[in-house]
Amino acid sequence: MEMLIESLINQFSLKNLRKFFEEKLRIELKEEEDVLPREDYEEYFGKLYVLKPYGKENIKLKDDTIAIYAIESKKELSERSSKKRQFGLATELIDHKKGRLEDGGFFVFYDKKGNFRFSFVHKIYEGAKHKFSHYKRYTYFVQKGKPYRTFKKALLELQLDSIESITKAFAVQPLIKEFYKEIQNWYAWALKDDRVWFPGGTKEENLIRLITRLIFVWFLKEMKLVPEEIFDEERLKDIVKDFG
Repeated sequence: MEMLIESLINQFSLKNLRKFFEEKLRIELKEEEDVLPREDYEEYFGKLYVLKPYGKENIKLKDDTIAIYAIESKKELSERSSKKRQFGLATELIDHKKGRLEDGGFFVFYDKKGNFRFSFVHKIYEGAKHKFSHYKRYTYFVQKGKPYRTFKKALLELQLDSIESITKAFAVQPLIKEFYKEIQNWYAWALKDDRVWFPGGTKEENLIRLITRLIFVWFLKEMKLVPEEIFDEERLKDIVKDFG
């Protein structure tokens, strides 16, 4: 499974996407081209595919029904690009497809450069009516070739038993707890290891300063507030004297 996920990240294709879901669902799927629900979407999106079991319109889980869509983006994707428009298309596909009664779906938007957004959208029922999960709730942007530990972990733990199990794999709270636990473990290790030293001040204070600064720099990186090049070892060799 890890190799399938690596292939999906490093070399996105419909084939790799299909193989990933076939492995998770333990069924064979086919790629079937479909049409966009409205003509005005054609400015932004190209081909639309549905991954479905042979002889069936959608995928039946234990108590829920879902679909899997792959949608080509005509423009290059980025972390911030067109999330609301993509979400709007996703909700229309769930709601307006004749003959399909879907409770949710996976929506994978991809561009020609191999970048993609992997999202899950589902209905939240309120009596006879329903609304949808928030467009930022269960979504990952993946840039080709970049390491995405959180995304990999979510896909590895993903169980396609029910909508509840899917949203559990995408939940952020356990990941946040794990993140802080790892920081705590690293701090305890660095505090005891004699190879970790600072030129002045107490070791405890210096370690805390180091950790907070690293977290802040990572925040700047994730928010695209600093150039990506400064995190590239090969590029840094040309920028920083005696680097590496």
